[in-house]
Amino acid sequence: MDRSSLVFCVLALVGTLALSALLYPFTTVSPETLAAWRTPAEAETLPDVDLGDFGTVSVLELIEYYIENPPPPPAAGAQPERQVRFQGC
Repeated sequence: MDRSSLVFCVLALVGTLALSALLYPFTTVSPETLAAWRTPAEAETLPDVDLGDFGTVSVLELIEYYIENPPPPPAAGAQPERQVRFQGC
């Protein structure tokens, strides 16, 4: 490896670390906000959900519908509904 390649790699690493250190404060969340995000909200306090052609539905109605009509369990030996594919290089 020649000297210019080594200098480029070192400068790229230093630049990346410097940029990460400068931008880190903008990406963090305050502890108060994090605690509020981890606290579950009551379904009554959530706004209604617009389902397009179906209209506006409250979250409580969605929960009740899901409880009354759960999705059917997959049959034995059936493939999952969504096929997960890992496509790499």
